[in-house]
Amino acid sequence: MNNAAKPTPLHRPQATRLYEILEASRVFHVQLLAGVVARREAVRNANFSELRRLEKSESAIAQKLAELDRARSEESTQLAARLGLAPKSTLADIAMQLAEPERAKFDLVRSELRNVIEETQRQTSVVRQASERLSAHMAGIMQTVNSALAHAKVYSRGGIIAMGPNVVSSLDIKS
Repeated sequence: MNNAAKPTPLHRPQATRLYEILEASRVFHVQLLAGVVARREAVRNANFSELRRLEKSESAIAQKLAELDRARSEESTQLAARLGLAPKSTLADIAMQLAEPERAKFDLVRSELRNVIEETQRQTSVVRQASERLSAHMAGIMQTVNSALAHAKVYSRGGIIAMGPNVVSSLDIKS
C-alpha cells in the first residue's frame, strides 16, 4: 500500500461515483435477499409457479449486479490510481485515503453491503438444502408411483424399478 498525500477535492467525483455504485449494489443485494427468502417460502410450499417467477426476477437482479460489479471494478481501479495506490487495491485501502466525511460514508456502505451479501449467502445455502430435499422427496414419490404402475416390479442394479415400455392391455367383456 502506497501512502499518498491527503486527497484533494479532485478525488471526490470519482469517490462519489464509487459510493453510488456500492449503494446501488447494496440495494440490489437487499432485493436479492428478499427474493431468496420468498424462494425459501415457495420451496416450503412446493409452489413451482412461484419458483419460476422468482427465478426470472432473480435473474434480472443478478444481471444488474454483474453490471454494477464491472462498474465498481473500473471505478475503484481508476480511483486507486488517482490516489497513488495499486490498481487492484481493496475498497478498505481506498477508503483510508479519503477525507473523513467520505471515508465514513464509504466504510458504512461497505459494511452494510458485506452484511447483506453474507446473509444472502446463508439464506441461499438454506434454500439450496431445502430444494435438494424437495427434489429427493419428489423423486421418491415418482419412484413410488412408477412402482405402483409397473406390472413386473423388476428392479435394476441401482435398486430402482426398471421401467420398460408401457404395456397396454384390454379385455373384451361383450362376448
